[in-house]
Amino acid sequence: MSSEHGLHVMLSYHWDNKELVSKIYKVLRSRNLPVWMDIHGGIGFNLFQSMADGVENAAVVCCFMTPKYQNSRNCEKELLYAERRRVSIIPCRLTRDWEPSTWLGLITAGLVWVDFREAIDMNIDLKIDRLIDQIRIVTGKKFNCFLQETSNTFENYSSNALNNLYPMLPQTAEKSDHATLTDSTSIVSRQHRTVSNVNMKPTPPPVPPRPNKNLIRERLVDLELIDDKKENNLPLSSRKPDICEIPAQHQADTCSIPDILPLSPSKINNEKKRTGIAIDYSKFDRSPRIIGDDNDEISFCCPSGVAISKTGLIYIADQQNQCVKVIPLLRSDKPILSRPFNRPKGVHIDEHGRILLTEQNRLVILDHELNLLKSIGNHGSKPGEFNVPWGVATDWSSNIYVCDQMNNRIQKFDTDGQFLLEWGYEGEHVGQFYYPHFISISGNRVAVSDQLNHRVQVFDCFGNYHYKLGEPGSEPGQLSCPFGVCIDGNGHIAVSDHDNNRIQFFDENGDVKCILDKEANPLFNFQGVHGLALTYDGGLLITDYKRSGKHRLFIFA
Repeated sequence: MSSEHGLHVMLSYHWDNKELVSKIYKVLRSRNLPVWMDIHGGIGFNLFQSMADGVENAAVVCCFMTPKYQNSRNCEKELLYAERRRVSIIPCRLTRDWEPSTWLGLITAGLVWVDFREAIDMNIDLKIDRLIDQIRIVTGKKFNCFLQETSNTFENYSSNALNNLYPMLPQTAEKSDHATLTDSTSIVSRQHRTVSNVNMKPTPPPVPPRPNKNLIRERLVDLELIDDKKENNLPLSSRKPDICEIPAQHQADTCSIPDILPLSPSKINNEKKRTGIAIDYSKFDRSPRIIGDDNDEISFCCPSGVAISKTGLIYIADQQNQCVKVIPLLRSDKPILSRPFNRPKGVHIDEHGRILLTEQNRLVILDHELNLLKSIGNHGSKPGEFNVPWGVATDWSSNIYVCDQMNNRIQKFDTDGQFLLEWGYEGEHVGQFYYPHFISISGNRVAVSDQLNHRVQVFDCFGNYHYKLGEPGSEPGQLSCPFGVCIDGNGHIAVSDHDNNRIQFFDENGDVKCILDKEANPLFNFQGVHGLALTYDGGLLITDYKRSGKHRLFIFA
């Protein structure tokens, strides 16, 4: 089966997983996707020629990763050939408590992967839907089935109700108003919604500009922080909130959280400006310093998180080199320090000068020389446990916030690492996440990049949702797999628009203020923007890499 372009989805797997992959093959075929699988007519007389044909005619290769897949010479040849031909790759993970390494880790580093771990009859359809969503994002308009889907959707929805670049995600079946509010908009939950509650009818996810006050009430009732019978007459403004800082006593004692926080600008002293660093846009008029180019002695392999100290030292989480490198902001020919860590991802420096680093299913607190002070958490889904922690940040009280990516939640700890609260679970509605990646805090604003929902969500420090930025697409203001995020003292937000190879800046009203890409300056030739960090004079640090391209650090200072 092929599309009009003669392209297909290729399924690359180890023989031990053929039953699961065959199920996936049949579902993809039933959705009119052109699929290639060796045991379903893909292999001819010559094995290697058939494998080559499968790769050469593929729009995307879905590789189902296991330790045996990584150790298979034929699987290695297949995927390396796809990588050399620049065929898009979607990694699919089948094994828990294992991460790809060596050649497979290098090829799939930084790619968005689909979770097929613990796939059973109850959840397999939902997991395949996520794979199809990712195929749609990667292949765009290469397949007729996606073009027809878009056309059919517009027959049912007006252009005002649906943006044609928004992917069709599953949504719950229609219920009463009360049931809908209770089931689908409760922000905090420690369990994912079961598949039996999901109706696969393709309808557009809601994108409300502001949360309903009942939504926030529902969350606080669930946490038993307020009386369900208490009346709340405080209105929410129709504008995006000018969020005021919360008193310290509320931060220390979560039971004193009010029914809804006062957000009116009139509550803020006009003479007390928002605290924090402001982005200096004039720095983008100058050429950046680029570290990691071919002629540079400092090299990276999949740099992710980045942070800068008050003394001008830059800390970079160098994922595939499995280390953290420290280089001075001022020109230097080599790093002044490098320490090994287990696949470091996010890095942040708090007000005390401590280095916070996420690595393999834990958060570590280090001194400025990267010596271990404390380790927090281990693998799991309970409070204080992690499943691929990524971005990390702190607030004005040095409370710690971590993007617990595969658990699709944000966890908050005090300055000593004691668990305080969590919010979010898997989904596309407000307050829910599909792989939260990086996090940034300024005052009482908490900005989170919601990677596969293609948006940035803004909360307060207690997890109350306020507004969102972005929707799927490549136009100004739209996002495709946002990674790094920075919010400054004026409420401006910088976002690493990863798949669009650009940095977008939004002002406090959510309007696009500035875009850094090749059109703005040929030197801004980003290949896959990742982490962001503000310098203390309003400049910007950007990590950027593509698996088959350059691995670099851009410095605007």
